[in-house]
Amino acid sequence: MATQEEVLLCLEWTAVVLNVAFTLCIAWEKRIGWVLGFVAGCIGVGLYALAHTWAMSVLNGYYIIMAVYGWWSWGQKEDDRIRTQPWAFHAVVIPAGLVLAYATAVLLGQYLNGSYPHLDAFVTVFSFIATWMMARKYISNWAYFIVADSVSVYLNWRIGYMGYAALNVMYLVLSVIGLVKWGRMLATQRDPG
Repeated sequence: MATQEEVLLCLEWTAVVLNVAFTLCIAWEKRIGWVLGFVAGCIGVGLYALAHTWAMSVLNGYYIIMAVYGWWSWGQKEDDRIRTQPWAFHAVVIPAGLVLAYATAVLLGQYLNGSYPHLDAFVTVFSFIATWMMARKYISNWAYFIVADSVSVYLNWRIGYMGYAALNVMYLVLSVIGLVKWGRMLATQRDPG
């Protein structure tokens, strides 16, 4: 019979594999990726709750909701093109995200006795933003994920989730691939000739 530690390790690596498959599917605009993200999010909710990284647990709950939304949104044939946002959007979103991350860290640290509240909050807030942008097919989602995943590597290493730390290293590579791939597709959309 497997020990609790073995079960948790198996769940962590299952989520890792599902998350890699999700990211590859999304980079290649395969709608089925949202289903894989849904299952991985379900596993993540429990694992991060066990580690007392409450914001990361909430983030995985958000991933579950966004997987349903992404599945629906990508199924709409009205406008499934890759989109861009003006720089003014980022000039507002980034500072607002930093303020929200700080406020969340205070809440996590002072009231919920959370582990690594500043790292937990930063990764969560910017991953929320990036996931929403991904579901809307905004190309800049990849850049936001590059930043959030860089911090997440360290956070997961500190928690002791080496599988998730390795996953975030893979995410960094996949996010660069996704950014390049979507950039090429965007260029083709703009100049189909």
